[in-house]
Amino acid sequence: MENMLNGKTAIVTGASRGIGKAIALALGKAKMRLALLARSTDQLEEVVEKIHAAGGEALPVPCDLMNSAEVEISLNKVFEHFDTLDVLISNAGIFLEKAITEIELAEWDRVLRTNLTATFLICQRAFRKMKSQKSGRIIAIASSASTQGFIHQAGYCASKHGLLGFMRCLSIEAKPHQVHVHTICPGGVRTGLLADTYMGERVSRGAIIEPENIADLVLFLIRQPENIDIPEIILKRFAV
Repeated sequence: MENMLNGKTAIVTGASRGIGKAIALALGKAKMRLALLARSTDQLEEVVEKIHAAGGEALPVPCDLMNSAEVEISLNKVFEHFDTLDVLISNAGIFLEKAITEIELAEWDRVLRTNLTATFLICQRAFRKMKSQKSGRIIAIASSASTQGFIHQAGYCASKHGLLGFMRCLSIEAKPHQVHVHTICPGGVRTGLLADTYMGERVSRGAIIEPENIADLVLFLIRQPENIDIPEIILKRFAV
């Protein structure tokens, strides 16, 4: 099954740690050619080194997704290096846990620009490329916060609800061009995103989803035949 991915190209955002790192390493192991976007340069280089050591190919692209101009420059770099794009994994995101009455406008803007606007910009550019190719897959890592509300997560939930709505619209527009769109909505993943938060403490009780579980699911979606459509997957931790 891995041979079908050998030599195909993929972009992974937020690839320096957590879910993005797990996905990047899994795709690298499958011998995909990778463009890895992340803000944490040192951690990104470590991921690239691991992929190269395993015989894979990865292009590190440091990028602050809050900066729209920087996103455009980074994507230009990617498409100068790779002439095709088979898969986009839009994973990068930040968390905000704060009561509505205490949220600063700058904090609200930061969460929406990172979790929603950056995804829009990257997906838009990727879709243009895939549309011309008449092929491709776009996968967004959303959250259980895309489908329900949580206390002190108004900004985060708003960004993730918006992300799911955007991906549903993208799926409709992409289908006539043979481009598959998938959204994964996991709840309670073991990453640093929830460190020192009430949500992190709550989900740590009992079983928890591992980043590698998400990476396995991404590989599953990429390997689906063209006649299969799986627009959304909601994952729940096995709470006991």
